[in-house]
Amino acid sequence: MTERNARIALAILFFVYVFAIRTYDIATTFLMLGEQTRDWTIALGGITNLPLVGAPSTAGGRGFGPAYYWLLWLGRMIIGPFMDNLPHAGGITVALFQSIADVWLLMALSRRIHWALALALCLLIASAPFDIAISSLIWNPPVAAAFIKMATAMALSLTAASPIWHVAIAAALAWMAVQSHLSGIFVAAPLLVALAVTKRLKGLLVATATVLILQIPFLISLVREPSAPAGPTAAISGLTHPQAFRPWVAYASVTGITGNLVIPLYDDSEFTLPVFIAAIVVAIIYRKDLPLIAVTACGIVMATVLFTTSTRPYDGYWFVTLTTAMILLFGMAIAAIPSKKVVQWIGFALLAIVAWRQPARIEDSKRFFKYPQYGTMVKASQDLIVKAPVVRDIKLEFEVHPTMDRFFIYKILGGKIDSSALYTAVFDSNGSVRLQ
Repeated sequence: MTERNARIALAILFFVYVFAIRTYDIATTFLMLGEQTRDWTIALGGITNLPLVGAPSTAGGRGFGPAYYWLLWLGRMIIGPFMDNLPHAGGITVALFQSIADVWLLMALSRRIHWALALALCLLIASAPFDIAISSLIWNPPVAAAFIKMATAMALSLTAASPIWHVAIAAALAWMAVQSHLSGIFVAAPLLVALAVTKRLKGLLVATATVLILQIPFLISLVREPSAPAGPTAAISGLTHPQAFRPWVAYASVTGITGNLVIPLYDDSEFTLPVFIAAIVVAIIYRKDLPLIAVTACGIVMATVLFTTSTRPYDGYWFVTLTTAMILLFGMAIAAIPSKKVVQWIGFALLAIVAWRQPARIEDSKRFFKYPQYGTMVKASQDLIVKAPVVRDIKLEFEVHPTMDRFFIYKILGGKIDSSALYTAVFDSNGSVRLQ
C-alpha cells in the first residue's frame, strides 16, 4: 500500500469512528428543546423562506449571515427523507459536517507533521466529551466550530505558491464560521488579517471581496427590515462602553474553559502557563508562517482581548470554536522539537494515551445534552399517527422541558391537532399511547 493510500484509509477509519461516537444514540436521546424546534421548523420550509441572517444571539441581535440555516436546510433535503424528516436528522447533519471537518483537518495536518502526532491531536479534539455531545445537536456553535476546523485546514495547506483562490476558500470558511456563531471571530479575524498580510494587496482584496459577497444576504435583510435588530448589539455595546479591564482574568478564563472542554481538569489555572509557553514557542519557531500563528496563538489572544472588558458570566459553548486552536498550539509546539525521532515517539505515545482514554471520554460525554424523552416522543408519535391522524390534544404522563413542543414530532409525521377531534392522546413514559 502506498503512503497516499494509507493516509486515505486512515482518514476513512477516522471519519467512521468520530461520526459513530457522535451519533450512536441520537435517535433516542436527541435534545429537542425550543431552539432546536425553532431551527428545524425553518429547515422544514422551502428555500425561499430561509432567513437571510443567522440565529438569535445571546450577544444581541441575530447572526451576521445565513450559513447555519442553509447548511441545516441542505441536511434536511439530503438526509431528512431517510428519517421521516424528524429533528434528529438535523443532529446527524451537524455531526456529519463536524466529522468531515475533522478529516479535512487531519489530512492537512498530517502533511505538516508526523501522522501519529496529527492523528493524536485530531482525535483529542474530536473526542472531547463536550465536543462529542454538542456536535450532534441542531445548534449553531458546533457548525461554527466545524467551519473553523475547515478554515484551519486550508490555512495549514497554504504556501507561497498557493493560488489566490485557496485564499478565497480559507477566507470564506472563516467568515461562514462567524455567520454561524459570533465566537467564530476568535480565529476568523486573525486568519483574515494573516491572509491579507501574507498575500499582500491581492490577498487583502480577495479576503475583503469574499467577506463582502458572503454578507450580501445580511445586507439585503437590513434593507428589507431596517428596524430589526441585527448583529451582536450587546457585545458591541460592551466593547464600546467597557465597565472593566481585566486582561489576566480574561486570559485565565479563556484558556481554562477551552482547555477543560478538551481535557477536563476542572481547574482553570492548569492551562494558563502551558498555553503561554506554547504560544511563545509557536510565535518564534513559525514566525514566517502567519496563517499558522493566526489559527493557533492569535485565536487565544483575540478571545482574551474580546473578553477583557466583559463582565458577563462565561458560557462554555462559546469556546468550542477555540478548542482546535489550543490543541494545535500544543501540537505545533511539540512538532518544533529539533529531533524528528523525538517528535515521532511523542506522537505515538500521545496517540496511545488518547486511544486508551476513548471509552472514558465517550462515557463522560453522556453528561451533556442527552434527552431520553425524545425517543419516547418519537415512539409514541409514530404509534399515534397509525391509530389517529387527527387528535384534539396530546397529554404527557412524564415530565419534559418547558420549551419542548409536544405536538412537533406528531405534526412532522403528518398528524393534525383539531379541537373538534374525537380523541385526546395520552403518551406514557414507556412510549405507549392511549386514546381517551
